[in-house]
Formats: sequence, structure tokens, C-alpha cells
Amino acid sequence: MYAKMHHSSGLHFSRPLASLLTVTLAAFAGLSLFAAPCAWSQNDSPKTPTILTDLLPEGLINLSNRPEFSENFLVVDMSKRFLRVYKNEEGLPRLLLEVPSDLGKRTGPKQKENDHKTPVGIYFLQEKKSPPEIPFDLYGQLAFTTDYPNIFDKRDRKTGSGIWLHAVPDNVPLTRGSRGCVVVRNDIIKDLAPFVHLNQTPIVIFDSMKEIKKDEYLKQRQEFVNFVETWRQAWQDEDIDTYIKFYDPTFFNADMNYKQWYRHKKWLKGRYKYIRVNLSEPVIIKNNDQVVIRLLQQYESDKHSDFGEKTIHAHYSPETGFKIVREDWKPIPMPNTWIAETSKRTLSTTQ
Repeated sequence: MYAKMHHSSGLHFSRPLASLLTVTLAAFAGLSLFAAPCAWSQNDSPKTPTILTDLLPEGLINLSNRPEFSENFLVVDMSKRFLRVYKNEEGLPRLLLEVPSDLGKRTGPKQKENDHKTPVGIYFLQEKKSPPEIPFDLYGQLAFTTDYPNIFDKRDRKTGSGIWLHAVPDNVPLTRGSRGCVVVRNDIIKDLAPFVHLNQTPIVIFDSMKEIKKDEYLKQRQEFVNFVETWRQAWQDEDIDTYIKFYDPTFFNADMNYKQWYRHKKWLKGRYKYIRVNLSEPVIIKNNDQVVIRLLQQYESDKHSDFGEKTIHAHYSPETGFKIVREDWKPIPMPNTWIAETSKRTLSTTQ
């Protein structure tokens, strides 16, 4: 019914940012991705995808090794009607599973409530539901809710809700079309469940998922990681003119818009004897021009310190670069291993 993927790798990344991605292609000579052929039935899949095992998914740009973040990533290709599970293996996405999926009855990205379309975007699985909380005849044995509409959707004034990943009874064909949800078989949803870390595991829905060669993948990852590090350094150095260039004029967070944020940062400049910003290795996901970055952040100054998880929503284009449109932070307890791992962190704050 579906294919499981296996590969082995002799890759090893050194942890400091300076050497994270400055790696020769020779280091990847031992990489092999072996995939069994798909065994989808004709009834389940009108178009069987070709698995390109020597390529990597473009949108899964950087995979963090932090235990606070999911090591698994769900990817949906609407053009080929499949769902894949990738796992972070030594910094590269390893293909574990590929299964057929059903989508909204109407084609094209979701725009409004009741349009019966599946959204394109970067979402996170939030809640787990099963009968009798949900009706079996509609959702099968298990369902996971998503955070649609997300930050980007709300900015684009998209409406609707209730976009889930769920199953259907065995007598329902996967070609029927949903009301916008991503749908898989009952036996498949049980196989997917162990890969889901609620509120952390993403489900990235592409119009068409692009795959790229390893050297291109590493080059792209270097660019995005450099963006995060340059942003961090400008913040720590109180270089406000450089720092604010990373923000889009339409930026807002829970408290401030772009102008208020700029004034606030200028007001803070010089009020501290020092600022240190320490970041974990980030999770970075891109879909079209949308980018989501999640990381742990330690802030310290002579007057204040805190620790938490930061989520950045940004737009990216080759012409304009990165522009942050939303930035959210929530406090969490500092992990016991945080200080001990200082020398191993990808994004070092050592000056």
C-alpha cells in the first residue's frame, strides 16, 4: 500500500556556525538514499509519483537537532497527491515514508471558507482527535488539527478553518475529494501518528514540491543560516540601522507595528552595558516566498535576561532578500543541557 524508505549516511557536521555549511561536496560522497518502489493501487492514486532518491526537498532548509523541536517533517505534494515523512538525520532530511493522499474537491490553494480547497503553506499539527470525539464515518480512526489560517493566511485575509490531516473508512476512495483536508487511509494514519510531535511537527503543503541536488541544497541552507546569524549579530551589536533592514514595513508582533518596533529599538540602544543573544540551531522551512524559522533564544544584558522559543515569519525573494513580517516569543524553562552545549551550538554568540 505504501513504500518505506531507508538510507544510511556517513555525514558529520561540526557544530559552530563558521563551519556548519562550509563543507566540501566530498563529505557527501557516502550519502545514499535507497527507496523501494511505490506500491499504490490504481484506485488510490490516479498519478503515481516518481521518487527521485538522489535529490533533497528544497523547502526543508535547516533541521534542528534540538529535542524541543520535532525531528520529523510531513510534506504534501498536491500536484502528485502524495504525503511524505522526512526525518532529520545528521542535518539532512531522510525520506522515511511516502503514501497516497486525497485533497480538497476543488483545485488551487484555499482562499476562503467553504471553497473546498486545500491550503498551500507551512502549518503545524496541533491536536490529536479520535472517536467518539470525531465521527468515524467522516474522519476515520484518527485526525490531527492544523493551525490554518496561519500568520501568512491571516495577512492575506484568507478565511475558513478546520483544515486537518485525517483518515477515512476503508470503503471511501482516496479520489473522492475532501472539504480541504489532507486525507489518508486508516492504516496509514496509525503509521503517521508516532512521527507527530504536537505543536512542533510541521505539515508543509506544496503546490508542487521541488527537489534539488545536494550541493544546491547546502548552498541554499548556508544563505538562510547566514541570514539568521547576521540578524542576531546586528541585534547583539545594537546596530539598529542594519537590524531594521531585516524587517518588512508591514511587520507587526503582538504589541508593535514596524514604526513602533523601530522606535523601541532605537530607544533601547545604549541603555545597556552589554547585550548577548544566544540562539539554538534553527528549524527553517520555506514554501514559495514564505519562510518560518523556529529557534530557542537566550537574551542577556546587565539589566535583564530571559529564555524562550522564538518564531519568525518572513518573506524571501532573491530581489529583496529576507523581510521579517512577524516575530513571536514565549518563555520556556532553560534546558539543563543548554549551558553545557555552548561550544556545540550552531549559532554561537562569542564575539
